[in-house]
Amino acid sequence: MFRRAMTNLTLLLIVLVWVVPFTGLLLTSLRDTKHANETGFWRSIVTSEIGYSMKTSGKEAMVETDGAYVIAGNLFDEFNAAALALATKAGDAAPFRVVGEIVAFGRGASKPREALPGESITIREGELTVQENGDYKWVFPEPYEKGGKTIGVIIAHPPVLGLRNYIRAFMDDKILSALVNSFIVTVPATIIPITIAAFAAYAFSWMRFPGRDFLFMATVALMVVPLQLAFIPVLSMYAQFAEWATALNQWIGECENQSCEVDAKNFAGLWAAHTAFGLPLAIYLLRNYIVGLPRELLESARVDGASHLQIFVKIVVPLSVPALASFGIFQFLWVWNDLLVALILGPSNDLVLPIVIQKQIGTFKSELERLNASAFISMVVPLIVFLTLQRYFVRGLLAGSVKGG
Repeated sequence: MFRRAMTNLTLLLIVLVWVVPFTGLLLTSLRDTKHANETGFWRSIVTSEIGYSMKTSGKEAMVETDGAYVIAGNLFDEFNAAALALATKAGDAAPFRVVGEIVAFGRGASKPREALPGESITIREGELTVQENGDYKWVFPEPYEKGGKTIGVIIAHPPVLGLRNYIRAFMDDKILSALVNSFIVTVPATIIPITIAAFAAYAFSWMRFPGRDFLFMATVALMVVPLQLAFIPVLSMYAQFAEWATALNQWIGECENQSCEVDAKNFAGLWAAHTAFGLPLAIYLLRNYIVGLPRELLESARVDGASHLQIFVKIVVPLSVPALASFGIFQFLWVWNDLLVALILGPSNDLVLPIVIQKQIGTFKSELERLNASAFISMVVPLIVFLTLQRYFVRGLLAGSVKGG
């Protein structure tokens, strides 16, 4: 009983470790800048007291009533209208509307709790009264000749969530371009190593050739080599290839109207790098699965005259879908979320999503919700891939754990 309780508690803690940050990221990405900066994400689903600076109307709104000069209006309506006009002028998405009830107000942002709704305070020789719903009345004994006054208010703001930050993210051409570039890098960098590894795993499992076991052990040993060690030689090799390609273009003479120079950092280099770094694990996983397939099934196919290629395509591949999907998830997640390899070996102009998000940290450091929206967009694609293939995931991970050749 105690062991089961500890197991359940451990699983609960693991779930919380992953779910809480994910929930915080999602909720923050749906919030207004001011709310995200001033309150934690756990306050996004309850009413919170938020301080605002709001400006009243000025002399242009004054009317004479019973011998007094009155400026009246609604703080919420005027604030929201001004914010919308500013966003429209800047070509930005419509801002979140400020709603709720005013719980206190004062002469400025530094003194927002001088009076309660319905009470009056003296500002510029006039008596200002503010109601809970934002209605205000500013009464003067003599004509007022100045502009509006910015006052501080404390608002009991109900939860307001919206898609503004996602709209702003997709209005940014860099995010859309980076999203496309990430697909350009990730899809081939997932398919290529799976294809090569499947052929190699079949050869290591069911084909006899000299040095088979040694080659397999050498391949598995490559998994312990840190990929950081390969960056300098790989980058040097890419630079040499680029020089040869540039010289070849100049020799052919087909670049009269454009530059003959070939960039050492391009998508093809990223595909090759991710393929090379992912192959050892792919071959290991797939070999452990394929070697456990029923020997009688494959021998029967050989007796019927099937070649190795026919056996591989028509028998091994359909039966190995769990292992292929399992590695596909690993490889897709790793390549999609990769920053280091793309930063060092990837093209300088066609940036992938992790690099663009990393650059946004400096640009939007005071707008956490915009950064979170971009990060959540980056998370959605691998999340869909995992949920689509998750039924194969456990079976693929357990491949070869019981028996093997």
